Amino acid sequence: MQTKPVSPFASVVGLGALKSDHTPSAASRRNALLTNGAIIAVGVVLAIGALIWMSLASASAGGRSGDGSFSFVLLCFGCLAMPLGLFGLVSTLRTWQVGAALYENGFAYKDGAGVRQVSWADIESVWQNVTKHYRRGAYTGTSHVYTVQTKDKRRVVLNDKLAGVEQLGNDILSHSAVLLLPAYWQSLQGGQRLAFGPLAIDQQGLYSGAKTLPWSEIKAIKIEQGVISVKKEGGWLNWASVSVPQIPNFYVFYDLVRRFATVE
Repeated sequence: MQTKPVSPFASVVGLGALKSDHTPSAASRRNALLTNGAIIAVGVVLAIGALIWMSLASASAGGRSGDGSFSFVLLCFGCLAMPLGLFGLVSTLRTWQVGAALYENGFAYKDGAGVRQVSWADIESVWQNVTKHYRRGAYTGTSHVYTVQTKDKRRVVLNDKLAGVEQLGNDILSHSAVLLLPAYWQSLQGGQRLAFGPLAIDQQGLYSGAKTLPWSEIKAIKIEQGVISVKKEGGWLNWASVSVPQIPNFYVFYDLVRRFATVE
């Protein structure tokens, strides 16, 4: 009788029912090892082939002038492929035990140090960095990095090494915002100035470094392609421009700002 493998998150308690597992599959990790191993092997073959070619060319009195250039190109490609494959291989092995799971009341994360569980109430800040990549105008993919800081100032970084990390990151952002927003709003109503990375807000206006812009003088706040641009009434240039990844708890920031100004 085949026994069912024990889940790496079997020790997690108090987070409610499991919603989704974001641990990379064994097949994806195996393929990463094979791919990087193949890159190293190709690099070794190219380098050895280039050295043999050079040796034969130098030993032959009638060697063609292009032989040296060709072997040098092979050697360059071989020397490039070997460290590239080695870096990928080491990276794969270092993150072999990485995984995450989403629960009703939080999430759990595991790495070489073991399993750590984080409830929604434990979260102090979340940063999101979602970048679309293009090459010569053609879309090549999107990278995701979510950094979670807990109230004890420890951080967990979730990235594309995890399966379905976008869903996991969005759930963390939305659930943490639901709990954080009331406290932020109460502090704002109490007259406090709230910092969100390079920007800050209070009941009077928006702040960027030493600059102050009253809410009544804001024409619009635009969020486009991961950049927050603040337009001042009567101004030609952006009064301030910052990227979304710089803003901790962006969902909270967005909800608060749109209570005072137009957000496009």
